[in-house]
Amino acid sequence: MRIPHTISRNVVAAYRCSPETSLLPQEQGRTLRAEDASWDDDGVIPDLKILALRTIVSAWRDNPVLADLPTCADRDALLETLPTDLPIELTIPRIEDEFYWERAAKARWEHNDPGEHGGSWRRLYCERHLAEYLETLQPNYFEPQREYDKLTLLKNHIHVIRLRSLVPTKKQTKRDNEESDESILEEDVAHHIPMAVVLPQFPHLTEIYLNFGMIYMNDGFEWRDFEFSLEDCLSLGEGIKASPKLKKFSLTRSNLDQPRVAAILQGMVSNDNIEELDLSHCKLMDNGAHAVGAFLSMHRKLRILHLANNNIGPNGVSGIVHGLMKASSTALKNLDLRLNPLENEGTNHICALLVRIKTLETLNISGCELGPEDGIALADVLSSGCVELEVLSLDVSNNNFGFTAGESFEAAVSSCPYIIHLDGRMCNFSKESECSITESAHRNKQNMKKEKDKTAFFQSSNVYNSPSAKNLQQQPEVGSSFPAEPKDIVQRF
Repeated sequence: MRIPHTISRNVVAAYRCSPETSLLPQEQGRTLRAEDASWDDDGVIPDLKILALRTIVSAWRDNPVLADLPTCADRDALLETLPTDLPIELTIPRIEDEFYWERAAKARWEHNDPGEHGGSWRRLYCERHLAEYLETLQPNYFEPQREYDKLTLLKNHIHVIRLRSLVPTKKQTKRDNEESDESILEEDVAHHIPMAVVLPQFPHLTEIYLNFGMIYMNDGFEWRDFEFSLEDCLSLGEGIKASPKLKKFSLTRSNLDQPRVAAILQGMVSNDNIEELDLSHCKLMDNGAHAVGAFLSMHRKLRILHLANNNIGPNGVSGIVHGLMKASSTALKNLDLRLNPLENEGTNHICALLVRIKTLETLNISGCELGPEDGIALADVLSSGCVELEVLSLDVSNNNFGFTAGESFEAAVSSCPYIIHLDGRMCNFSKESECSITESAHRNKQNMKKEKDKTAFFQSSNVYNSPSAKNLQQQPEVGSSFPAEPKDIVQRF
């Protein structure tokens, strides 16, 4: 691009003269005004090419010409002056230049971060436009055939869907009043747009962030706006099943209970590509945790699981641990159970998980109502020699462990080289124990890094010291021939 087309508001405000300054005598006769971008518009006669481009811009809605322009400079000039409020039916198929989409995004939204959208301004615009469209779409007027055209237009540019809220139906049914002959209007179950129709339209979809509920409350606010039906979950599960590249699914801060999560997981279990599942801040409780455990026992590629703040007790943890211990279960690496009342019996299940699982790398049991005996038992298991984990990052913060448990954790971290991080804040540890735990975990992490670097060095040395590499490094004597023709060497490697 030749020149920036837009200037931020902060820059304009910084160079704008104050009212007091504009009243000074020196300001009255000043002809050159750098803060006014249009000060010389009347004094400069535009070129004929510029006038032609302005005509093309004014008629672009009826005649979208871009690729037919003869030079790159002409196309750049057109994109600099093209309006940003054109219909996406015209712009998305024809405009690929990132500068135009940057202008369009900044003109429409105040805060933009292309890093969250793969570094592409075009993808940012498409994904945010889709999110706003779906968040305001009324389920009562949802017609699949009419929506296909709009969704198909965006399908090649949608990789992540972030829906902060969804509008429920306002359907009402009539029932007879037993006391009188009049009929009373009674609201039906809250339904939402069918995800089984929406999600399959995006073949490149990799992440979904969803929240059933409203974020902006108006005069018609009702608690029903935060409800969602079992049919919504079944439809969502079918949509996930039909998304072959989906790797992460997040449904948080919703009234998700056992029947609804089971309906979602029923369709999700057929999608082998999902690696991360986030169901934090919902209402799973013990029954929902058992449903998640059954899902873990059948899904092979899930690596990260977030179940924070779901009121999961010891019974629910037992279901999750039981699902992870099955031979057909997933090789889970990250488990987040913070803010769940695990208590003493739940700690026993966690200890059994640490002893029997070999793939876990991160465990978060922060704020799980654990006591001193639980902390001592957990530390004893870590230092017992029965844990076969290669690396472990543990978060036990915000549990009332006490000084004795702190000393046990101190001894465990110093004797277990696989513990590279242990967060013991707000656990009533002594200051000495906290410092010792931090130092030992840091030392373990540094030693593990040195071992990895040493292993990588020896592996690279073995490659260069292999017989084939030695043959290549040998220099032939004068008058001798090479041990093999170049063609043979190429074939050998």
